[in-house]
Amino acid sequence: MKRALQHGFGIVTLSLSFAVAAQAQNAVFDNLVQSKFVHCAFYQAYEVDRASGDLVLVEGRSQSLTYFQGIEGEQARQITTRMAGARDVRMARTAKYLHFIDHVAGMYVLTTVYDCIDRDRRGVCMTYGAMQSRHFDPKVLSDPDAVYEALKDSSDPGFCDHSFIGVQEASTGGR
Repeated sequence: MKRALQHGFGIVTLSLSFAVAAQAQNAVFDNLVQSKFVHCAFYQAYEVDRASGDLVLVEGRSQSLTYFQGIEGEQARQITTRMAGARDVRMARTAKYLHFIDHVAGMYVLTTVYDCIDRDRRGVCMTYGAMQSRHFDPKVLSDPDAVYEALKDSSDPGFCDHSFIGVQEASTGGR
């Protein structure tokens, strides 16, 4: 089955093929983990494009937003519309996926980035497919891939994009 993402001026068709070699797949996330800021939007369900019948995520109609910054090593800082304040989260980069894991009040929020879904003219990945789940399985700390695989069909679908690498933050001082 094909899934599509309505993003910007058109619809990008997603091919959910996980047969990519592990090393090549892992390289897909290089720009994302080097970025200062990662923005994600998540939806409770796909909408159906009336013209094509494709499953789509319509930009601007998400149920939640998640923002990661300060990605360094195995840590990142997360801000989400689902709770107040910023939180430190764990980042796990496996051979297949990139995971952000938040542990709050006994529950885990697993944000998994699974593949590039939109590239620019030069072939640089601009938008990534992502899923987010909320669960109570502590196995996520030792084997996030297995937990993602078990929960992906019931997870919230979404997408993430990153800021430009090397962008400098605005100065708050004078000239």
